[in-house]
Amino acid sequence: MKHALLVATFAASAVFSVAQQPAAQMSMQGNRIPMALSASDRSLQTSVKPEEQGQGVLFKRVFTTDVRSQFHYWPYGTVSNDMFKYDVKSNTLNIARNKALFNASQEISGVEIGIVRSADNGSTWSFDIIQSTTDIFFGMPVFGWVNPDEGTDPSKYPVMVYGIRYPLPSAAYGGLSMWNRTEAGSYELPMNDQTPPASGYTIQFGDLYSDNTSGSVHWAGTLNPDATTQYGAYGYFNFNLIVEDFGQTPTIPSAWALDHWAPSTGGLGSSFNAPVALDGDAAGTIYAAFNNPTAAEATRSVQVMKSTDQGVTWGAENVMPVSLLDQFAAAHGGDIAFQPGLTPYPGGDFVVFGTDEYSVFYRLATGIRSTTDPNAIDTILTFHIVEANYKAGTWTLNPVAELQTLNFQMIELQDSITTAIGAPAISVDDNGRGHEIQVALTADGNTVVVKWVDINPDTTKIHSFAPIRVFDEQTNGTFTELDPLSSMFDTDLFLTSRPRAGGAYATPTNLTQNEDMEFRTYMPDVVPSANDVPILRILGTGTGTITSLLPKSVAQLIWNGGSSIDFARTGLVSVEDEKNYTFRFGSIAPNPVMSTAEVSFTLDKAASVGIEVYDMLGNQLQTIAPQSMFSGMHSVNVDATAFSAGTYHVALVVDGVRIMKPFIVVR
Repeated sequence: MKHALLVATFAASAVFSVAQQPAAQMSMQGNRIPMALSASDRSLQTSVKPEEQGQGVLFKRVFTTDVRSQFHYWPYGTVSNDMFKYDVKSNTLNIARNKALFNASQEISGVEIGIVRSADNGSTWSFDIIQSTTDIFFGMPVFGWVNPDEGTDPSKYPVMVYGIRYPLPSAAYGGLSMWNRTEAGSYELPMNDQTPPASGYTIQFGDLYSDNTSGSVHWAGTLNPDATTQYGAYGYFNFNLIVEDFGQTPTIPSAWALDHWAPSTGGLGSSFNAPVALDGDAAGTIYAAFNNPTAAEATRSVQVMKSTDQGVTWGAENVMPVSLLDQFAAAHGGDIAFQPGLTPYPGGDFVVFGTDEYSVFYRLATGIRSTTDPNAIDTILTFHIVEANYKAGTWTLNPVAELQTLNFQMIELQDSITTAIGAPAISVDDNGRGHEIQVALTADGNTVVVKWVDINPDTTKIHSFAPIRVFDEQTNGTFTELDPLSSMFDTDLFLTSRPRAGGAYATPTNLTQNEDMEFRTYMPDVVPSANDVPILRILGTGTGTITSLLPKSVAQLIWNGGSSIDFARTGLVSVEDEKNYTFRFGSIAPNPVMSTAEVSFTLDKAASVGIEVYDMLGNQLQTIAPQSMFSGMHSVNVDATAFSAGTYHVALVVDGVRIMKPFIVVR
């Protein structure tokens, strides 16, 4: 049963071939950015329900959406990954924020743009407002900032908040824009006022990279084409927040030109090109990662280009050999490794460790090639998150974690149909961010942490409910009714890690293990430590007129309604694989706990063992002094009766080696 849902998902999906199908839906996703806020979009969202206490980590409410959720954080691709950052210098957590202002008629009358910040590990949050304006509403904010002077007050850092402007009162799409706050003050820089990157193309969403060496925020992404130009072209610019000018104005770098990649076979509105990702090293070199078939190689593979002159010119691509795909397939019992369906287009992640040392993370399936059709698959064997790593002149392709399903779902309310039929009407899509893969380095730079969402085949619950009517929007604006939705499986949030110096990834840790639909989860690209990982989760709240009629599992996956932005800090079991130790940390039970929890562990040899309990601020609350124990299975009781409700960590200390696991106290 391990891969029952995975196999079922593949079987129910479209035909998968070695040559990736054109991304017809990818261009649609780009065009799905709302061209205006509708009346229902612009209405003040209803109050959300109280925080719900699950079985895993404890999520605490940060804020709730003012208007519909997609105007706060866009749920497609990796474009919203830059909305959440941890700052090492100030030890603060920071979230891009666009707080809508309303008039007496509950209509949008403006927006406050800034950063919601916590200086106490997420216990309390304040709003650092960069600009308040009644001229526009500002949607889907992400941000980049620089701190070349290594200050410790993030409110003083030069910052760019990047998003979509919707001029009022029409609230119609007005292009991309950035609000900058520097020593000169706060000001808006609309991208529509800049020279287009090329004829027929404009700037839209993309990936941001903040470069302290130059003081620049770099942008790269897929450009928005007009009706006469080919979809799939990449653009680039950078803006220097110190000198307050473009280092490189919007352009299509010659090394990224469309003729470099496999040509589209589906017309102007399709492309094989997946999103581009940016990162950089401490010397100021900028790296761009792609996951495409090239004009010279039909098989989709990873390519990385770099610029040593702040994006003015880009060198030749460093291509991961496609032979590594065959080797990976063979290592997992197959003869083909491929990226099925729309797998490349929601994106993966990219991290640069140092000069010419980097990794691209994405999803890869293995299988048995058809004996009758070499472009078809007879059997799906595995589906992995993989790491394409380049170091010391060598590419390697390593498994990070095995996935249990191809994708999971997200729900869109269909207002007009709901009104017409007098009952909830929805559209059901694949999750626009795939498995929500994100990668972080710890603050000391010594550990790689990977986060994703998936099902747990051992504990996943199938939620069954009364059928809900489902509709599919067609290109001509009409709708077709599909089979109703009557069941869904829940998802969990997972973490794993490895030492940056090398080695296998640890056994994944399931952070939540609850019946919630973990959805729209975010992790910063730098985290305090492998035992301290900040997480955001955005879930639909189900409190509106229509959503209150939906079951909880469906309402939580609605991305165009009211949502809550919730926060948790959690830990990994260990930085390294536990098999490297002479002991294993078993479980904390019960978890959640009201009074006493039993901490179990196994020793391979006699050792000195102690137990410590910490709160989320790192304060040590309880200690069980080290004592000598023989090899074998052991358990120790931890008294939690004096602890208030919240999340804590138990540290098992064996011969000086410490491993931590979270537990929750409920009252």
